[in-house]
Amino acid sequence: MNDVGPAPLRLFSLFLCASLNHAITRKIHAMTNTLENSSAGGSSLTEILSAAVTIARGAGAILREGIAAIEANRGTTMQFKTTEIDPVTEYDVRSEKYIVGELNQLFPEHRIVGEEGGAYEVVKNRTSGPVYQWHIDPLDGTVNFSHGFHIFCVSMGLLIDGVPAVGVVYSPIIDEMFAAAYGHGATRNGVPIRVSPIATLKRAMLITGFPYDSHTSDSNVPEFLAFQRTAQATRRIGSAALDMCYVAAGQMDGYWESKIKPHDIAAGIVIIREAGGTVTDYDGADTMLASGKIVSSNGLIHQDMLDVMKRAH
Repeated sequence: MNDVGPAPLRLFSLFLCASLNHAITRKIHAMTNTLENSSAGGSSLTEILSAAVTIARGAGAILREGIAAIEANRGTTMQFKTTEIDPVTEYDVRSEKYIVGELNQLFPEHRIVGEEGGAYEVVKNRTSGPVYQWHIDPLDGTVNFSHGFHIFCVSMGLLIDGVPAVGVVYSPIIDEMFAAAYGHGATRNGVPIRVSPIATLKRAMLITGFPYDSHTSDSNVPEFLAFQRTAQATRRIGSAALDMCYVAAGQMDGYWESKIKPHDIAAGIVIIREAGGTVTDYDGADTMLASGKIVSSNGLIHQDMLDVMKRAH
């Protein structure tokens, strides 16, 4: 007997998980069989990844400047978007402006969608070929940042014809650079990373986040309570992009969240998949970017996570 029931049920669950992984893998390969051969101004995926790493470090330097100001009690200019728990600082804006400027210079045909500025005007329109679109979060973890809490990052994800192909997440205070390109694996500070080998929920440490309407909605509360009772532990640190990277690196075993935006997860999807993990929506499908619902894991506990979430509703 274990956390998901008798041995036959457990075996069936593993079979479903394997089938899910195979189906998604086939879909990804079918959609991305030309990714590595795609070019943007003559740039390969690895060249685009290298450029994104450099840009993320530059944006990280801006955020380090900001955290130094906060810790020196100089504060930061802050406004609020949807609610008082959804802030934007001057450093969100400065970081995004820097990233957009660098991407426009290097890849003028790429589309860019930023958390703060929305969809930017394309510098040079493509007349043919695949569509390249960046989803960038210049400061993921703004609430943490504004309180001087060091868990925040820069996140940059590139979609090619809608498929996550390049992902970079940089934690500037810890100085951890997570990076991945389709077909090239995932790394942390240049060292390959893999998801964990944990095979049961009762031994798994999970991580999640809560939406900005948490003062008026119980979104994710039923799921959180359900995992509290089935997983070894649950955590919440306030940065979706880093949550996903910790799954990719095997430090966490699974992550889920709802009401999430493409700029939060586009990079993480690539990084987890290239680290050997699984990413789906709540129904096991591949609509995370559109639905705003995401479940990611080491693959071994994925079906178990989906089952728990279904029972939580």
